[in-house]
Amino acid sequence: MLRTALFHIALLAAPAALFIAYLIIARKVQLSKSDTARMLRELPWPWLLGVGIALMAASLVVISMESGGDREGTYVPPHVEDGKVVPAKVE
Repeated sequence: MLRTALFHIALLAAPAALFIAYLIIARKVQLSKSDTARMLRELPWPWLLGVGIALMAASLVVISMESGGDREGTYVPPHVEDGKVVPAKVE
């Protein structure tokens, strides 16, 4: 569960991290304390957040389509046999 949550948080933060890395690599931003604060204020946050949300939503759709058990067969709910709980299964 934690792995999945961290994966989606990483997808949400990835566009901002990549854009900041691009600015630093392209030498458009020098790394000093005052310049860093100004750079963070001037980033296109709505666009970066929108792209991050789109990535996260796309991953949720893909994961929901690719995961899960067999959709064919008959569902047998958990029940008690001879004093032991038999887990649910699809036959």
